[in-house]
Order: sequence, then C-alpha cells, then structure tokens
Amino acid sequence: NESKYNNIIIVTPKILHCDFEKSISNASIKIFHNITTKYCVLHYKRSLEVQKNKLCYNEVENNHKIYLLYKAITNFPFINPEYIFDIYNHIKIIYLYKYDIQYWNYYNDINHITNNASESFNNYLKKLFYKKPSLYELIYHLKREESLSYNNYKRKIEGVWKKKKNINKN
Repeated sequence: NESKYNNIIIVTPKILHCDFEKSISNASIKIFHNITTKYCVLHYKRSLEVQKNKLCYNEVENNHKIYLLYKAITNFPFINPEYIFDIYNHIKIIYLYKYDIQYWNYYNDINHITNNASESFNNYLKKLFYKKPSLYELIYHLKREESLSYNNYKRKIEGVWKKKKNINKN
C-alpha cells in the first residue's frame, strides 16, 4: 500500500496549536525541535475547571473572594507574564507550574487562541475516511486537499466564487 504514495516526505511544522495537554507538547518538541507550541485557551480554561471541581469546588463556589481569584486565574493567558509570577507566588497555584507559560500565555501574540481550526479539520478528516488510513495515504489525501484549497483560493481571487458544476452525460 505504501508504494502507491510518495514515501520521501519531510514535515517541518512551525507552530502547533493543541489541547492543554503536556504530553502533546512534549512529544512535538521531541520530534520537531524548533516548533512553537501554543495551547488552546478554551482547553486551558476547561482544564482549570476540572481541577477546581476535583480539588475545591465547594470552597470556590461558596467564597466570593476565592471565586474571584479563580476567575482571574482563568484569564492568565491574556495577562503580561511578568505580573503572573507575582500572582503565582501570592496564591501558590501548584497546578499551573507543570505547564510552560510560553505555551498558554497569549499576551504578546493573540493571533489564534484556540485550536478550533485543527478540531474542525480533524472532524472533516474523520468524515473523509471510513477507517484509519496509513500514514502515506493520509499524507497523499492531505496534499490533495491542500491543492484543492489552493485552487479554490485562486478562483476566489480571480472573482469566481462558485465551483464549476460537473456535467454528467446520461
């Protein structure tokens, strides 16, 4: 099956947007040494919520001051990192120490704060394949999709917004 597809493939991604998962970022750095990893802010907030519910739900929900601190922590991705360490030391957030701040802080780089595009494309791929493809088959289809999207982009730049309809001869 591999012989059908070009197996001389070099992949060098520059940026990885992923869930708030340390294992994903660790694996990506081992494979792609110069990659910039950014965690999804929505997954960051969800992860904090799960930790809150597991460790101290009642304390947070029943104490307004603690609740306000929790809400402040959920907005850390948008705060200057220099100020975050002061807050860290003040309230001792042990959970976040495990995660490198450059992966989840967007203070100076607010281009993409979620991985919605990746999640959407992943959903598209699931619909494209009825079973998991081999790596080479996946890359073949990704190249085809890239070509189709480039052609679609070119058509739109030229002012053609609708795809040409196929004419089926009966």
